[in-house]
Amino acid sequence: MNRIWWLMLSLVALVALTAAACGDDDDDTGGAVTDESAYSRPELLESTETLTAALDKDDVVVVDLRSKEAYDEGHVPGAVWYDRTALKDGEDETYVIKGDDFAKKVGELGIDDSKHVIAYDDGNGLWSTRFWWVLRYYGHEEASVLNGGFAKWKADGGAVTKDAPSVTAVNFAAAPDEKAICALDYVLDKVAENNDNVVILDVRSAAEYTGSDVRADKGGHIPGAVNLDWVTSMTTGEPVVWKDAATLRKQFRDAGIGEDTEVITYCQTAVRGAHSFFTLALVGLGQARNYDGSWFEWGNREDTPIER
Repeated sequence: MNRIWWLMLSLVALVALTAAACGDDDDDTGGAVTDESAYSRPELLESTETLTAALDKDDVVVVDLRSKEAYDEGHVPGAVWYDRTALKDGEDETYVIKGDDFAKKVGELGIDDSKHVIAYDDGNGLWSTRFWWVLRYYGHEEASVLNGGFAKWKADGGAVTKDAPSVTAVNFAAAPDEKAICALDYVLDKVAENNDNVVILDVRSAAEYTGSDVRADKGGHIPGAVNLDWVTSMTTGEPVVWKDAATLRKQFRDAGIGEDTEVITYCQTAVRGAHSFFTLALVGLGQARNYDGSWFEWGNREDTPIER
C-alpha cells in the first residue's frame, strides 16, 4: 500500500514538473515571431473598416496630423487637429517637445490614459508615426495609426466632414520612457563599443547617407551605420500603405536586425526615424531607440565622427 501511495505521489510530482516546464517554454517565446506572414502587432495599424467602427466609441480620440488647411477642407468625422510642428521643442527644435508642453496640448484634445488614440496623416505615415512615437515616449501606448492615411480613407469611401468636434480638456500625465529614445552621448558610446548586437539604422536616403546630399555642416553618416531608407517600408502605388510583414522582416534582417538586436534609428530630425521605429515594432524586430537629435545635431557638431 505504501509503495502504491509513493508511486501516486511521484506521478503527481512528475505531471506538475512537466506542466511547469511547458509554462516556462511559453513564457520564453515572449514577442517572438511565430508567423512570418503576419504582423507581430497588427493592432498598431487601423484600416478604413476598423476606424469606421471606432468613430462612435467614447474612449477613442482620432487625431489629424495634416496641415490645418487640409483639415479645414475635410477630415475624418470627430477627428481633432494637432499641429505637427509642435512635436518638437519650441525652444530648441533639435529635440522632442517637452513633456509638460506635450501634456498640455494633447490634454486639450481630450487625450488621457483612458483613451485610445488613432492618428492619421496624408498617407505615408510619416507624421502619424511621429505622433505615435511621441505618445509612446511619454508613456501612452494605447495608440495606433491609420494605414494609408487620409488618402486611403477617401479612396475607400470613408466619411468626410468639415465640422470640428467639441472637446472637453482632460489631464494627460507625461511619463517619459527613456528606453524609447537616446541622446548623442549614448550613440557615441555605441559607436565606440562596436557591438555586433547593436545596429545604428540610418533611415535617410542613400544620397544623404553617402554625403552627396548634405543637409548639415557635414555630410555622410554615423560610423558603422547601416542605411535602409524609411520609404522602403511602404508600397509604391497609391494610396501608399505598409508592405506585408514578410517583406518588411526580410528588409530589416538583411540590415542585420533580429528580434533581440538593439537598434538606434536616426534620420535628419528623428521624424523618419520614428517611422522606422514604428515599423520595427509592427513586425516584432529589434529593441529600438530613436536618436532624438539625429543628423541635425550630429552633422552640425565639430566633435562628432563621420563616415562617407
